[in-house]
Amino acid sequence: MTLSGRNRLVILGIVWSSLTVVFLGFFSIKTFPIYPQIEMQAINRTFGFAHTFFAPFFSPYPFAPLFSIWLSILYSLAGIITVYVLFEKTQAPEILFFANFVLSLSLEISRMANPLINYYGTSLTYSVFAGKLLLFSRLFGLFSLFLASVYAAGMEMQRYGLLLLFNGAVCFALASGVPIDSMSWDTAMTPQFGFSDMFFLIEMTIVIITILSFFIAIKNKSSKDYMFVSIGIVLVLLGRDLLLHADTILEIALAVPMLALGTWMYCSNLHQYYLWL
Repeated sequence: MTLSGRNRLVILGIVWSSLTVVFLGFFSIKTFPIYPQIEMQAINRTFGFAHTFFAPFFSPYPFAPLFSIWLSILYSLAGIITVYVLFEKTQAPEILFFANFVLSLSLEISRMANPLINYYGTSLTYSVFAGKLLLFSRLFGLFSLFLASVYAAGMEMQRYGLLLLFNGAVCFALASGVPIDSMSWDTAMTPQFGFSDMFFLIEMTIVIITILSFFIAIKNKSSKDYMFVSIGIVLVLLGRDLLLHADTILEIALAVPMLALGTWMYCSNLHQYYLWL
């Protein structure tokens, strides 16, 4: 993929993230008063890697899911703008996949389905569609980071578009075949889906391989910049896990600086590395 082609895709990502901010603003005004009621109807606490350390000590906060959705989408917009500004004139194989990871968080807006269904009294079918879209976005984001780590570790395949299509097709197939319980959600406003244990293992495996691949890249690249790139990815993954599964204010307060610092460390040091090649 040419540099101009990649830049056009990134600009489309900026437009998309901007539109989701506008839509979320409208949806939030409509649904804000009903969040406490929906939170009380949650069947269980949310589950994430880091959340297990917070759940025994903190009770769910009714508006935490709304803040989490807002911050996910604002992160998506800020992150994709950062990618464009730093890499507009710099070719870096990994950055296209990182940009797709950043954009995947904009689809956290699908967690607004249950509040909107309650507000408008519409069919629960929309909740099933939103649940599949949410699962697709989370898988697509993690697989995109995995592809970025593979490139960092030394893969030299130049057909980025083909890899993105393959990634999307695999994630779409996985999400399409998963049953969604439209009547159940957790305290992070995430619909309950089938095979959750299997997907947790998939997610954990991808995260571990991704982190290991980036740290292998430190040796392969023989650059101190890549040490900070790898640390940045660890912070991004921790921040993502905290933010997407947050049902307390403390988790959100920890997630935001982790995501911001990790993204800046990743992007700025990756740009520095490729600038001097």
